[in-house]
Amino acid sequence: MLAIGMIVGFLLIKLWTSDVHRTSDVLILFLCFLLGILRFSGFQGNVVGDQLHNHYGEVLNIKGAVLSSEEKSKSSQIILETALGRLLIVSRAYPEYKYGDLLEVKGGVSEPKPYGDFDIKSYLAKDKIYAEMIFPEIKRAGHEPRNKILAVLFGFKERFEDNLGKNLPEPHAMLAQGMLWGKGGAADPALIEAFRKTGTVHILVLSGYNITVVGIFLLAVFSYILPSAFAWAFAILGIILFTLMTGAEPAAVRASIMAVIGLFALRAGRLKSPADAPRLLLWAAFLMVLWNPMYLRFDRGFQLSFMATLGLALLASRFEKIFRFLPKFLGVRESASASLAAQIFVLPLLVSWGNSVSFWSPLVNVLVVGAVPLIMLSGFFGGAAVFLSQSLGAALAAPAFAFISYQIYIVNFFASLD
Repeated sequence: MLAIGMIVGFLLIKLWTSDVHRTSDVLILFLCFLLGILRFSGFQGNVVGDQLHNHYGEVLNIKGAVLSSEEKSKSSQIILETALGRLLIVSRAYPEYKYGDLLEVKGGVSEPKPYGDFDIKSYLAKDKIYAEMIFPEIKRAGHEPRNKILAVLFGFKERFEDNLGKNLPEPHAMLAQGMLWGKGGAADPALIEAFRKTGTVHILVLSGYNITVVGIFLLAVFSYILPSAFAWAFAILGIILFTLMTGAEPAAVRASIMAVIGLFALRAGRLKSPADAPRLLLWAAFLMVLWNPMYLRFDRGFQLSFMATLGLALLASRFEKIFRFLPKFLGVRESASASLAAQIFVLPLLVSWGNSVSFWSPLVNVLVVGAVPLIMLSGFFGGAAVFLSQSLGAALAAPAFAFISYQIYIVNFFASLD
């Protein structure tokens, strides 16, 4: 089939183009298209190396190590690395399992089922997961992390989450965790629905958008005390440190790459070379998709990051001129400009995913997203300070509580208007 496609393609190019240069350009594009098909097909072929898909419908007793564990509203999702392949386990919310835990599980192996219109089977396949177990018997058999550095980072993250829970009540703590590293799945479903109705649920997803907003805030703060070049360098360093703090998970790494590009995009726009930013973004996306072509089709975090960063590259600097009436203090003007620019570009994605988008969505985003960097920084310093003093941590986290309360009020108010 591939050979037939190549022959037909070459014939069509020859018939439709007579100019030599035009023919070569079209030929290069066509060859890239074919190579993309080959890369995508090759990645899908990873299922051959997985053995769990050969046991659909069977009850297995299998051992493995926890790669990740994510808490949902009434359950947990665990990714287990086994000798037969990676396995998604849906378990009860408690007890909690962490990276490096050795588990013995017994249950029925099944093919991942679609969730509404969402093709979860293909979504999991991008991470080489082709089978799942729903509420199996689980026994912890020890703790042996394969990567000591990741174990330390994840351990710090877990202690940090505990500290944040001591400083903030619910749902504030869970929303803060959602903004810090996308862990908002266990928050109140009614509140999550209000965020979804107002088109602001994306702030609870770890994406280049969130991290770029933090970078913009850091840039605005450092610009007051440091020369421009050092301010940009420290903002990027802050993004890198944040990525390490989240455990350097693949989603965080991809989001941080997009965030760094977003900062370069803003700098390019201010240096009167805005064409460089989209080109840089396309190269980054190309390399990431070359590494894992499933990102382009099935990774919503990647899609959201790409479109938001493209919006920053093309529109943020222009909106800064329009929003001259807003103060630059603490990055208010920059955050509002970035929020609106990104929102315009992510709106088509939200609609295509079936999310209801409110008429008030652009306004709510400007009002809500501007508080995100303040919440993230206050929450971070508050959680970190608990290692020294509980009272100091509570004091530093107080602004996060105030701004999250403000966000909840704004989101609920505008959600009630629909």
